[in-house]
Amino acid sequence: AAGALFAWSAYKVRDEEIPRVAVLTAAFFVASLIHVPAGPTSIHLSLNGLVGILLRRRSFTAFPIALFLQAALLGHGGFSVLGVSTCMFGLPALASWWIYDGMSRRGERWRFASGAVGGFMAVLLSGVLLAFVLWLSNEDFMRLAQLVLAAHIPLMIIEGIITGFTV
Repeated sequence: AAGALFAWSAYKVRDEEIPRVAVLTAAFFVASLIHVPAGPTSIHLSLNGLVGILLRRRSFTAFPIALFLQAALLGHGGFSVLGVSTCMFGLPALASWWIYDGMSRRGERWRFASGAVGGFMAVLLSGVLLAFVLWLSNEDFMRLAQLVLAAHIPLMIIEGIITGFTV
């Protein structure tokens, strides 16, 4: 699924789009390096809602590149979960684009709110997907999946505010 979405995202990319993709890939890479301990797990910024809003369908080119570099250079994540992680960040990014696009059509006054809701929802959906993947992987992870989702609540608010102000 991640490979197909990457191909769709990269199809007919124009030269003038490459710098924007590169900058937002770097922003995602750097933001996700900031880890905050939260009980038995840790949470980290992703800015995937912002990436989705600003890159739209091209966002699926940013995530696998950044995640690959994290695995190769820093040992974060891993190569075996690259596809799952790409979908876990990319699908909510697309959802944030659609949310932003739908809400911002109401006028200029809705820009902040639509960005904030898009950023908030991207983290919420990423957290839900992460909890779902943990739940699928092992019954022993069910409690951890619930804790991970609860730990993402402050992050949802922070990323919503960041995305709202940025757009």
